[in-house]
Amino acid sequence: MLKQISLLVAVVLFVVGCSSSASENHTEVKKDTTKFEAVVETSISDSMQLAKSLELKINDSLNAIANLMSGIVDDSPIYQYVQSTADFKVFSKNFDKRWMKYDSTRLMNLKKFKENEISKVVKPQTTLFYPFSGPDILHAQTFFPEADKYVMIGLEPVGSLPEFKKEETDSLDTYYNKVNTSLNAILKFSFFRTESMSKDLKNKEVDGTLHLLFLFLKRTGNQLSSAKPVTVDSLGNIQFVTSFTDLKKLKTNTRGVEIKFNDIHHQPKTLYYFSLNAADGGLKSNKGFMVYLKNMGTVNTYLKGASYLMHKDYFSMIRKVILAQSQHVIQDDSGIAFHYFLDDANKWNYSFFGQYLKPIPMFAQFYQKDLDSLYKQQGAKPIGFGIGYNFKDKNSNFMIATKQN
Repeated sequence: MLKQISLLVAVVLFVVGCSSSASENHTEVKKDTTKFEAVVETSISDSMQLAKSLELKINDSLNAIANLMSGIVDDSPIYQYVQSTADFKVFSKNFDKRWMKYDSTRLMNLKKFKENEISKVVKPQTTLFYPFSGPDILHAQTFFPEADKYVMIGLEPVGSLPEFKKEETDSLDTYYNKVNTSLNAILKFSFFRTESMSKDLKNKEVDGTLHLLFLFLKRTGNQLSSAKPVTVDSLGNIQFVTSFTDLKKLKTNTRGVEIKFNDIHHQPKTLYYFSLNAADGGLKSNKGFMVYLKNMGTVNTYLKGASYLMHKDYFSMIRKVILAQSQHVIQDDSGIAFHYFLDDANKWNYSFFGQYLKPIPMFAQFYQKDLDSLYKQQGAKPIGFGIGYNFKDKNSNFMIATKQN
């Protein structure tokens, strides 16, 4: 990342083949390849030039589609027949207002908390791991913008990109209504409701996480380079699939998407979203993905609105991966049960924020006496916003667990 002084920069140069059209597909399965180049100490101006040279090539067609999905008006000639429709104009106008309110209130508070609190405790890692995330790249990138790679996991399908055909513009109203519905919980409460997502992201119009991943990426100023369907082979390697249609038909335990993009600072980023069963039963039969997780190396892990799944015995495998490979675990109380940190072979330090209250009635059985006690004993800083299931400001809790070296 660029700073106001000369610095020693280690840069990963991703070699990306970007299609000039969003509908262009690969004709064969290829392995992911990465090349590395060392960069010597450089001046500020040289660093800026270097960052510019590392930007991924922007895919105009892909960004044009993403703008339609996000309600963003642009001057691209590709889909003017969509932008000229009343349905698009209504969605764009209304969602602009909705997003502006969210950006100027909640998102601003998240950024302040990241700057004032998270940055003082959390040492950035190359990879941010976000299990049980759904399509929530919004919080992941807001809290951890320094990460080069985001690895996200959920049950929700990847989906496919809408085609926005001229002869189907009369169905835009249905599409945008589905998008609005799918966003209600995350924008109001800070998390996706699992039960709602099973309906909101599994219908004809909005058939998976791609729709909201693209919307969040575009609304936060990112520029897209590529979006490719992927799976993971038995050796833990990323394998590209010909098309999103083929991905749906593929007999595999792991369906995913690789999205490459430049952030608002022109830094190249990679997002992987994998649709899979992360319970022990699912991971035992998905050894290739377990290898993939091990190959991530040291990560920071973020957990929010995780349904208290890793409090349960049958989510032990994913829990052990997180405890073994994370330098920091940033979570609310729905993540890993606190006693697993206390019992871990590694020693952890804790920073607490907000206050710990009993879980909402739906999850009342997951009250943690040990966490409650340490909150009161050690004390906690205020958050300034609501997050997680106890989403009201004064009811929310937020913990940063740091592994001792």
